[in-house]
Amino acid sequence: MEIVKEKALWVPIGLTLALAAAGLVLGAVAIKNVSAPLIIHFDQFHGVDFVGSVADFWGIWLGGLAVIVLNAALSTVLYRRERFLAYLLLAGNALIALLMLVLAAVVVGAN
Repeated sequence: MEIVKEKALWVPIGLTLALAAAGLVLGAVAIKNVSAPLIIHFDQFHGVDFVGSVADFWGIWLGGLAVIVLNAALSTVLYRRERFLAYLLLAGNALIALLMLVLAAVVVGAN
């Protein structure tokens, strides 16, 4: 596990974990007692596009978490062959975690 010894990789890994945890906490605290349908997506021209349940919100969030796990696994496999691609995948994980946090903030703000 050479990838664990690389100190430069701890920044995107830590950022990913922090952003994903913030989205998890925000979602868990804000929508735990919601029984009405959640507004998942809306825009200013058409209004509400997608209404779902709490399970739909967690399904979207868990889908993002699955992508993060797959990217992390791919980066560990590719680390020996192509380090730049491993760095790029881990930086992409931080971006995906940021989008998961934005998802939680938008759903909480709209509901």
